[in-house]
Amino acid sequence: MEEYSFPYCPRTACPRHHLEPGAPYTDFIAWGYYSTKAFGEVPRFRCMVCGHTFSTQTFRVDYYAKRVIDYADLLYRHAATSSLSAIGRAISASTDTVSNRISRAARQALAFESRLSRTRNLWEDLAADGFESFCVSQYFPNNITILVGSESQFVYAADYVTLRRKGSMTDKQKAKRAELETRFKADPRGIARSFARIATESLGVLSDEARPVLSLWTDEHKAYPRGIANSPCAKEMQEIGRLSHKTISSRVARTRQNPLFPVNYLDRELRKDLHEHVRESVCFGRNVNRQMERLSLYLFYHNYMKEHRARWGPITHAIVAGYDEGQIAEELDDIWERRAMLSLTDLSVCSEESWRRARATPLGPASDYLPKYAVA
Repeated sequence: MEEYSFPYCPRTACPRHHLEPGAPYTDFIAWGYYSTKAFGEVPRFRCMVCGHTFSTQTFRVDYYAKRVIDYADLLYRHAATSSLSAIGRAISASTDTVSNRISRAARQALAFESRLSRTRNLWEDLAADGFESFCVSQYFPNNITILVGSESQFVYAADYVTLRRKGSMTDKQKAKRAELETRFKADPRGIARSFARIATESLGVLSDEARPVLSLWTDEHKAYPRGIANSPCAKEMQEIGRLSHKTISSRVARTRQNPLFPVNYLDRELRKDLHEHVRESVCFGRNVNRQMERLSLYLFYHNYMKEHRARWGPITHAIVAGYDEGQIAEELDDIWERRAMLSLTDLSVCSEESWRRARATPLGPASDYLPKYAVA
């Protein structure tokens, strides 16, 4: 009979769920099996502490799935400007199935970044700016503030906020905007609040030994200083001289010498690699949380799998940023095998909002459906 080992009990309320690193979990017994079309006979077990049962599938990314799909293939298709429909046609799956697997993969990517961020050794300054697109309708533009390493172009954080439509409009368009705003109104201080979260994220780069002072470059948007003022931690660090907020005009030539080159570079990459953000595309996001899941998955690909510079050889943005190459390789070995658990993952505010689908979609329901297994 095959022997099985598990790292912990999957039930969050069980005393054997949160175990010390290296502590073995042996308090379970065999409890039969059940049959599936996708995975054949699946062994089941029972925890002797809490009494709940679980199976080998409970620990897999494909838990509760009815079909096996190659996540690595899905990732590359997603990062190559393929829409959900195009991916579905290529792998003979519905768009709902493709979207479901992207959601699963995005949670794996968020947990991956959380684990590796504990051991990173950062040395660079940061740049931040907003990437503008839209979701649901062009009457609901958005601002995705991105925090990027100045030298590595590694993306440390991304935060989303829906904006009020601006620019020149006809009288008919103004009337329609007014009608839509009776059903959903964007936060007028949304950019400042979003940047406050990004400013807080930037403090994760500071280290007493390696980073006594951190420079955060932005353009001259008036909401950014307010955002720092709204972040108690960032405000304190700025007052004692450890966080230096530096600005430059957005009209300056977008060359490699521009301090905002990292975010300008990301802007270009997102426009060309994600179908829903391509200019004048017929493909666009219909749900804010799904859009951020797709972005989270793409940023995982950009940070850990895409070459930093083609002429430099196979060096990724993460390695340039100071992440350990061996640990990255080790974590990548089973990223599509073992299911990440929210209860065992330490996420930032921005990442947890993406994981929990906590953002509001204009004209959508008050909250998005989130499977129970996703918040275990």
